[in-house]
Amino acid sequence: MESARLASWELLDDPDIAIFTIERPDGEPFAEFEAGQYVQLAFWDQPADDPRPRQFSIASASRERTSLEFYVILVRDADEDGSNRQGVFTGALWRHAPGDEVLYMPRPAGRFVPSRTTQRDLVCAATGTGLAPFVSMGRDFWHEYQQDGAVPRRLTVLHGVSYASQLGYRAELEALADDAGFELIYVPVVSRPEQDPGYEDHMGRGRLNDVLRMVCGEPPIGRVPPYLPAEVHDAVRERLSVAGSAAYLCGNPGMISDVKEILAGKGFPTTGRESQVITEDYW
Repeated sequence: MESARLASWELLDDPDIAIFTIERPDGEPFAEFEAGQYVQLAFWDQPADDPRPRQFSIASASRERTSLEFYVILVRDADEDGSNRQGVFTGALWRHAPGDEVLYMPRPAGRFVPSRTTQRDLVCAATGTGLAPFVSMGRDFWHEYQQDGAVPRRLTVLHGVSYASQLGYRAELEALADDAGFELIYVPVVSRPEQDPGYEDHMGRGRLNDVLRMVCGEPPIGRVPPYLPAEVHDAVRERLSVAGSAAYLCGNPGMISDVKEILAGKGFPTTGRESQVITEDYW
């Protein structure tokens, strides 16, 4: 592993969620990567019994390699006594500040990338910080759109969280969606709307897999009835087709497994080189 420094650190409205960047100490750019890939990160002061690096998807645009940006949640693992123990890497991260050393593996990796498929529509479903690779894709596509006015692929981004305060990158994605020519659809989905003063009527509600079940005409399995505004429901349904789209799923393994099974039942290839359901499974 090589040495970098923690360059910036920003907590969201939810203090357990952060966006941070790292830079190389020599000021040189990081290695080339494709939107959707990840790098491995570690701190020297992780617990001695678990010094392993953790994988984090890059949120940066692939052209912006002077720093790398990441979107993370403070992991809290339950101990047998009922207390919470912070995650190995994120617990260390929350103790650090800009300027501190962070270790990284210099070669980005992963095949959760747009080039895996050729369909024009990419329907991207993320829970929590699984949104990061789709932010990178959106930033890359936006750059291409700004260069020549053409949209390389159409993105539909559904982001499932418990509360609206956990909707990282919301302002950026809403701004991209406001440009009609860019054709991005952004769908925030809140699973606990009845407990959330930040919930707004234009958002979706329910568990993200149930929202996609609803779009596919399947019954829900969660407690909160899924909902999307009618025009959003119709737009997502139109874009989610075997003939013209690929589904990219990142985040909670239960969401990934359920949505993949539903899409397989609708005729989407889910295995081999012809798969139109691409998943990020390292969580």
